[in-house]
Amino acid sequence: MTNNLKISVLSFLLNFGFQILTAATSVPLPLPNIPTTQFLITTYGASTSSLDNASYINAAITAANSAGGGTVVLPAGTFVSGPITMKSNVNLYLATGDTLRILPYGNGNGTLANTYPNNGTADQYSPFIYGKNLSNIEVSGSGVIDGQGSAWWTAFNASTTLQASMKRPCLIRLVACNTVWVTGITLLNSPGVHLTYGQSSTMGSNGTISNITVKAPSTSPNTDAIDTWYWNGVYIHDCNLSEGDDNVAMDSYSQNVTIKHCTFGSGHGLSVGSYAVGVNNVFADSCTFNGTTNGIRLKTNNTRGGQDSTFLYSNMTMTNVTNPFYITSWYDKEPYPASAQVAGTITATTPLWKNITFKNITVTGSANAGIIYGLPELYVQNLTFDKVSISAKIGMIANFVNNMKFINGSSITVTTSGKNALISDTGANNKPYMATTSGINITTGAVVASGIDEVVDNEQLVLYPNPSIGDKISLKANDEISKIVIYSMTGQKVTEATGNHSNQISVNTSGINSGCYLLKVSFVNGTSGSLKFIRK
Repeated sequence: MTNNLKISVLSFLLNFGFQILTAATSVPLPLPNIPTTQFLITTYGASTSSLDNASYINAAITAANSAGGGTVVLPAGTFVSGPITMKSNVNLYLATGDTLRILPYGNGNGTLANTYPNNGTADQYSPFIYGKNLSNIEVSGSGVIDGQGSAWWTAFNASTTLQASMKRPCLIRLVACNTVWVTGITLLNSPGVHLTYGQSSTMGSNGTISNITVKAPSTSPNTDAIDTWYWNGVYIHDCNLSEGDDNVAMDSYSQNVTIKHCTFGSGHGLSVGSYAVGVNNVFADSCTFNGTTNGIRLKTNNTRGGQDSTFLYSNMTMTNVTNPFYITSWYDKEPYPASAQVAGTITATTPLWKNITFKNITVTGSANAGIIYGLPELYVQNLTFDKVSISAKIGMIANFVNNMKFINGSSITVTTSGKNALISDTGANNKPYMATTSGINITTGAVVASGIDEVVDNEQLVLYPNPSIGDKISLKANDEISKIVIYSMTGQKVTEATGNHSNQISVNTSGINSGCYLLKVSFVNGTSGSLKFIRK
């Protein structure tokens, strides 16, 4: 298939084939094919009484690899261990009743006997289970990996120096590997991130994560459940994730990621970023969120961003989620007011969020309807809410957004009296800034099937000639014009024109039949106006 043909097919799917594209991405990725020969760690010297079983577990892994592959079995019992190194064609299997527990935190440097060793530099720790440039590997079973994170978190929280420099171990990190599967196990209380695929300049591929449980306190620092970096093809499904940071974070060059049937509890949500260069083709379906700080979150800034495109989120429920939809190019804090922000120079790391669809999602009990906040030099582009129902205390912040559509009955119900559905900040009641929207009344949040939210008499609008005789009409206004749309009186869109931030534009009306029409004008400051137009 030629590149041009590939681009054409992808364009067709994105624009017209949501259902087809979603179905295609749900096809499982290739899974490891590992020999059934078993290597029991107790055969190599491991025991529940040993203070550190790392050498025995690593010996069993080496033996399995040398034999052409096999399953390294951790039987029922609690086995304490230092760092473990995976090898190709090996399945590390945790049997029912098994707990694999990492060595405890050791005074910041891991130099005390029977504590977790540093990697040769103070406060720098290698991952617990690690593999790089491997293929055909698996971590599976129904056992538990316990990170004993409490002491690590206490040391981290107590020292601003450590917060800036300390590298706590991830429970599982697999880098630049091919055909990987982590399934069935429970990960508890990691010192840092629980499970990571990637984080290098070399791509991994075909990584599946299924039926795992991740648990840590909501207050535990930076304990992401699942992170992905530099990985093409990730399938995450049927997982239960509750901890103290991102439930899932897709960072730079995470591509072709599917997430299905997952449950999100405490945590910062289903996220992209904050390092977000080249994140593409993310598809999430049939997930539930309960009490999560954020629901769907796309976050980066103008030093960490890039070309990020094509995100589809469907068939979800969110209950008591603080920010159900959160897209920001200002991580980690948005500036207010938006009207005071000055456009900068677009560079290779300027974030461009585009082609984002939220479909069939129900949100109840949220503090905020959401935050959509692009940059004045590069707006969030092509954002669609399709059959989305949002109930929240305050409205959705929308600044620097182009083509934000609410379709198929999408609406925002604001439960605080007198507050608008779309706003520019959480202060005094206001309207979105530099945001082009359609399909919703920005004040009430009600559905507007035709795109005409209300007929607003606006004395500053002057249209001439009206009635028109020729094929052009001219419009003048006091504010800068973003867009003009002409509707029939039955609500059908007839034509539209871009305002190009001008105060005066001409609109071509050739081809418009005689009759009465409604002309809606959107201004760059987020307000709108409308008036009747007669075509002779």
